[in-house]
Amino acid sequence: MAIDKRYFEIAQKRLSNRRTANKHTEDVRRMEIHQKIPKYSELECRLADTMTKIVASIAAKAPDSKEQIKAAVNSNMEIQREMAELLEQNGFPKDYLSPVYTCQKCKDTGAHDGEWCECFNKVLNNVAAEELNSRSPLQLCSFDSFRLDLYPTTADPVVKVSQRKAMEQNLADCRKFADSFNGRGYGLFMMGNTGLGKTHLSLAVANDLIQKGWCVIYGSVPELLRRLDREQFKNADGDTMALVTDCDLLILDDLGAENSTDRYTALLYEMINARQSRSLPMIINTNLNMDQIKQRYLDRLWSRLFSMNVLIFCGEDNRLKLSN
Repeated sequence: MAIDKRYFEIAQKRLSNRRTANKHTEDVRRMEIHQKIPKYSELECRLADTMTKIVASIAAKAPDSKEQIKAAVNSNMEIQREMAELLEQNGFPKDYLSPVYTCQKCKDTGAHDGEWCECFNKVLNNVAAEELNSRSPLQLCSFDSFRLDLYPTTADPVVKVSQRKAMEQNLADCRKFADSFNGRGYGLFMMGNTGLGKTHLSLAVANDLIQKGWCVIYGSVPELLRRLDREQFKNADGDTMALVTDCDLLILDDLGAENSTDRYTALLYEMINARQSRSLPMIINTNLNMDQIKQRYLDRLWSRLFSMNVLIFCGEDNRLKLSN
């Protein structure tokens, strides 16, 4: 993905903040140990003395320097063993005072083996995703604010159970999806008329996963396709396709509201197929029913949609109820 300089600078700043926070954690831990285990400070002084002796023996080049170095090294190892045992005896892990790293692979430098580390690329993608999500209502929805009382207890002819019962199941399925999310799988395909809670539950899943550190991108299908079309066919800056096909979870809202053109259909298929071929999950919402979807899209596209876990949303427009 082409790196926007602004994203790069923000990502670098976040890595710097991460290193600062981890160094603070190290300092707090060391202060805690010195206060609770005075003997540990004594051992640290002895350990420093052995290092001084090793350096002095190497510099002296005396006939017996090898023996002196060996003795100092053995003393050093013994003191380190005592320090580790002392920590354990007082209820701390042996490595409690080891350097703290968020990423063990790159030691929070952002680079490994001459390339950007996976952790830095993830931070970079998160920064880009935040920019793409900046106009979405991601912060407005949660599972707890989903109102089941708006759905009647009368039986629905489509799902054969009460509308409230059907929505209780949809809510449970979305909670389970968020709770068990591991970055793999086809995801959820939500079908139903407008105002029935599809977007609300999608964004509730997004909020839950974002808080857990996953990279989530939300976008309406018409808006995303317009952006992709500008970038791929009109030479606009950006590589949104790479971002939406690489993020941990992609949420496509309002499928079917986009213009029905060959270019848009091709872009939509590219997005969905790229993710499904790599088992990267999506949540896709539509106001269309099954027949309308089959009439609007080619077999190769709608068959991929129905390979997902399909949730049927039923009832009357809740937004109208809330406005009355």
